[in-house]
Amino acid sequence: MNRIYALLMLGLLAFSSLAVAKEDREGDHQQLRQLMAQASEAINKQDMVKLRSLLATEFVITMVDQQRMTDAAQLDDFVEKYFVGESAPLKSITVTPEADAPSRFIGDNVAIAYGHSDDIYVLKTGAEVMIPAKWTATLVRQPDGWKIAAFHSGVNLMDNPVLAAAQQNLWTMAAAGAVAGALAMLLLLRLLRKKK
Repeated sequence: MNRIYALLMLGLLAFSSLAVAKEDREGDHQQLRQLMAQASEAINKQDMVKLRSLLATEFVITMVDQQRMTDAAQLDDFVEKYFVGESAPLKSITVTPEADAPSRFIGDNVAIAYGHSDDIYVLKTGAEVMIPAKWTATLVRQPDGWKIAAFHSGVNLMDNPVLAAAQQNLWTMAAAGAVAGALAMLLLLRLLRKKK
C-alpha cells in the first residue's frame, strides 16, 4: 500500500511541476506576443529608436531584400535607403506578422518563433504591392525582458507580385517593340516602293 501511495504522490508531483512549467511558459508566450506587436508597430512607423530597444545586445537581422544588419547604424542606413533618401523607392511598409505555431523554447532563456506576414509596400508613386513573406526569429531573455537576437524574412523568389509585375512589364515592352518594329518595317517598305 505504501508503494502505491508513493507512486501516486510522485505522479501528482510530476503533474503539478508540468502544470507550473506550462503556466510559466504562458507568461513567456504573452511577453513574446507583445514583443512581436511592438516590433511590428516600430517597423510600420519607421521608429528605429523603438526597434533598437527591442533588439538583443548582439543581433542579426536579414531583411526581405537579404540585406544583413548587425548594428544600429545599418538599420538607420536601411531606412534612409528605402524610405527617406531622394532616390528612396518606398513611402511606407505595413507588416502584419502572425506566428504559425507557439514559440519553441530551447532552454530557459531562448525561444524560436516562425510565421508569415502579408506585407504591404507603398511605393513613392502611390502604388501598393502586397508581398507575402515568411519569417523566423530567435528570441533571448535578457535582464530587461525578451529581445530579438535574430530575425530573417524572405519571399518566394519564383512567385511574388514584384516578379509578376516585372514579367508583365517585359511582355508589354516586347509587344510595344513588336508593334514599333512592324511600323518601322511598313514605313521602310513604303519608302522603297516610292523610290521605284
